[in-house]
Amino acid sequence: MRIGLYGGTFDPIHLGHLIVIENAINEMKLDRVIILPSSNPPHKKHKDKTKADIRVEMVAEAIKDNPKIILSTFESSNNIVRYTHDTLEYFTKNLEAHEIFYIMGEDSFMTIDSWRNYKKILGFNIIVFAREGIEKDSPLVKKVEKVRKDNPNIYLIDILNINISSTLIRSLAKEDKSLKYLVKDEVEYIIKNRNLYE
Repeated sequence: MRIGLYGGTFDPIHLGHLIVIENAINEMKLDRVIILPSSNPPHKKHKDKTKADIRVEMVAEAIKDNPKIILSTFESSNNIVRYTHDTLEYFTKNLEAHEIFYIMGEDSFMTIDSWRNYKKILGFNIIVFAREGIEKDSPLVKKVEKVRKDNPNIYLIDILNINISSTLIRSLAKEDKSLKYLVKDEVEYIIKNRNLYE
């Protein structure tokens, strides 16, 4: 099988995340996508985050109607920092009969040189989503072409321009505004019922 890995804080998970996953499934003919909420992401170690178990619950509710998306608590089962290269090595080893792809956004890819053991990461199959179209001479395209010289398995995909962010969701929730059509109804229920982001 062709399996995608998609990590993030998901605080909260929103429809933009789900659209990324569905695009990856369609464009790369993935059989499954494993979604990995992070307990303590390296770049957000000192930022306030909703408790990992609540974020995991929101992800579970958001994906429960899609059998192609599987929730993994590999990165959220405790409060330690999990680095991407560790995650990739773990799943590649444990799913060695399958082809593994790591899904990441343009912003992450453009700053990947600052990630721990980034050269290892760039040796895996990577799907990069362009935020606002694929321009021939853009910094993103140039970086992808540079990485492809060492690893041809870097795939650049255009995404529907859905301008939704977790920051926006938290801001709207803080103001007690509707989150309809931005998150799944089940996720909005958890946010409202637990008084998250107030």
